[in-house]
Amino acid sequence: MRILIVSDIHGSKKAAEYAGEKAKELDTDLTVIAGDITDFEASEAGEIFSVLRGRIAAVPGNCDPPEILDTMKEYGVIDLHGKRASIDGLMFAGLGASNPMPFSTLFTYTEENIYMILDSIAKDTDILVTHTPPYGILDRTMFGHHGGSRSIRRIVEKYRPKVSIFGHIHESPGVERMNGGLFINPGPAKDGNAAVLDTDRKEAERIELFSG
Repeated sequence: MRILIVSDIHGSKKAAEYAGEKAKELDTDLTVIAGDITDFEASEAGEIFSVLRGRIAAVPGNCDPPEILDTMKEYGVIDLHGKRASIDGLMFAGLGASNPMPFSTLFTYTEENIYMILDSIAKDTDILVTHTPPYGILDRTMFGHHGGSRSIRRIVEKYRPKVSIFGHIHESPGVERMNGGLFINPGPAKDGNAAVLDTDRKEAERIELFSG
C-alpha cells in the first residue's frame, strides 16, 4: 500500500493542490491528513477536500473547528477521529485535536481524555494517526520545548503500532525508528511538505519526505 502523508494544510488551497498532484504522480492508494486542515475556518475544509485526489483518511487538528467532522462525512473522507478503520488490510486508528496548548485553539483534549480514547481503539493497530506527536518524538518546538503528548507516548509504548503518523509541530519534520516502530512527521503541507510511505502488515518498507 502506498500512502501520501500530509499535515498542517492550514487552509492553503495551493498546498492541497500540491498534495493532489503528488498523489497522482506517485500513484498512491490513500492520502492521510494528520490534522490542521483549515486555519480556524470551517468553510475552508470543503475547498481543500475537493482538490485532493483519490481516497482520503483524516483526523482534525487543534486549528480545525469540530464541525469539520461533518464536512469530512459530506466529502466521503474516512474519519479516523477516535475511530478504527480497516483500509486495504491495514488497521488504522486515530485521534485528532491536540493536548492543551499555551494559547487558545479550537480543538483540544486533556491528557487524560487522550489516553482514554486511544486506549480503547489502539490495540492491534498497524497505523496510528494523530495530530499531536508522542512526547519526545519529532516534537521539539522553536523554543526548544517538547510539544508532544505524554498520553500518546504511553499509547505507542503500550501497543507499538508499526507506523505512527502525526504533525502539529511544524519545526520538527522527519522520520524516526524506535522499538520496531516508524514515526513520521511530514512537516507542514502549507510550506510544501509531504511524505510517501510504502507499507504492508509486516513492515514499513520505504518512507520518503518531500519539501517544496
